[in-house]
Amino acid sequence: MSEYILTENLHLSITPAGTYYAVQDNAEEPGRLFLHRLLQEAVTPLFTVDVACELSGYKKKRALEFVHWMQEAGLILGQENSETAPEKTLERLLPKLLRTLSDEGKAILAESRGLYLGSAGFTHEAAEELAALSANLTAVYARHKELLHGNLGYRQRAWGLVDASGNSEVGFWPLYIGQNRFTLIIGGIPQFNQPDFKRLVWALEMRYGNIEIPV
Repeated sequence: MSEYILTENLHLSITPAGTYYAVQDNAEEPGRLFLHRLLQEAVTPLFTVDVACELSGYKKKRALEFVHWMQEAGLILGQENSETAPEKTLERLLPKLLRTLSDEGKAILAESRGLYLGSAGFTHEAAEELAALSANLTAVYARHKELLHGNLGYRQRAWGLVDASGNSEVGFWPLYIGQNRFTLIIGGIPQFNQPDFKRLVWALEMRYGNIEIPV
């Protein structure tokens, strides 16, 4: 298997699916912590036993088993060439990246206080109002978490406005980065299974992964 992590001279990279798993919840799980640590590397590391131990927090045998499980789950993969975190500022990155995350080219990134950091396809006024709405939805989820997550067993934290066929017209998707919560607001159908989603989250991890935004 050319992409098997234990093969020599491969760089450890995260998949779009792994990216989504890392940020869609803030529960501390071994796999999620591994992926957050990986996303805080400026360059994808060359895989070694020491890297496996550092990222997983396990000793050699358990670390290698854990990395193998992560790859089998489709969360990470090995690549011959290294990847570098986005170097442009978020302000310059966001308009282009956000546009690709929606089939309609309409997306907003908001922070927890209801202010938007970037927008594509929406007017300034609409972006402001949707960002404020995202903060209200966060508060609603917090009040009803025990019912939704506990009693009913709903694992997803996203909210959406849907049409009569159940298709999303606009969705609110949480992104947990370090101690911070962002919301991706997507007009139409989200397009997360692609490299631009990973680049967006990687840029956020590099900037906010170890920083808490004051509320």
